[in-house]
Amino acid sequence: MQQRYRPYGRKRMTSGKAALILFSVAFLAVVVSMAVWMLCRYIAERSSMEERYTALILAASRRNEVDPDLIKAVIWRESGFDRTQIGGKGEVGLMQIMPDLAAADWARIKKRPLPSRASLSDPELNIEIGSWYLGRALRHWSKYQERITLALCEYNAGRSRANAWKPHQFNGSMEGRIRIESTRKYVTDILRKYAQYRQETEEARAAAAAAK
Repeated sequence: MQQRYRPYGRKRMTSGKAALILFSVAFLAVVVSMAVWMLCRYIAERSSMEERYTALILAASRRNEVDPDLIKAVIWRESGFDRTQIGGKGEVGLMQIMPDLAAADWARIKKRPLPSRASLSDPELNIEIGSWYLGRALRHWSKYQERITLALCEYNAGRSRANAWKPHQFNGSMEGRIRIESTRKYVTDILRKYAQYRQETEEARAAAAAAK
């Protein structure tokens, strides 16, 4: 009987490919697991950072009559809750306070000594001045339907630019009126995060009420 040729080389190649595929799958699984772990750790750390300043935000919001969720959204956008953050134009801390602008206005109106740059990194003082500045802007634009948008424009780009962008009527829309792209994105980001924080607050209140 004639012996059938058996392609040993082909079998060895197939086994090698199978081993390579198994190794690739295992490596990919490790990479995905690491990525998920790092993401979960990042979310946990960020949540911890946000919660760290809750008491200071609530106290400042009461003193300056600003929604704490709005203050929180501004901090999220300005510094990512990093108290050591320094901006490209010299902005300091959680709410990125300008020493010669917001801090100087706060000190003059409150009749306080001008805070040093180092002291502006203190979360309590930083949140107080930022909330005061934001509250003043909200009161200035209180007659406008989009007063929050205008206040955020002022916080980011100054009152003169906000004044140039304001609607012609108090109930007018701000759509298409913000002429600086970075400010437009800044406002959009904060309003989106503010809506998220407000929803989370309402859900927490509802859960607490249901638990009673």
